[in-house]
Amino acid sequence: MSNDEIKQLLKKENIYMWQIAKVLNIHETTFGKWFREPVSKERQMQILSAVESIKLSRVKEEK
Repeated sequence: MSNDEIKQLLKKENIYMWQIAKVLNIHETTFGKWFREPVSKERQMQILSAVESIKLSRVKEEK
């Protein structure tokens, strides 16, 4: 998954980069710096996991 594909996913899911950074317990600036180079597979998995976590928390809030 390329950096652009990750950004498109975040936009599609209406998730901000700072929200991902918060879930990953890193500073939002650090998260932005990850995108200066192609994101590693490990970091991709962390990001996708954070996206799923945010989506689940939204579902719980709706109930």
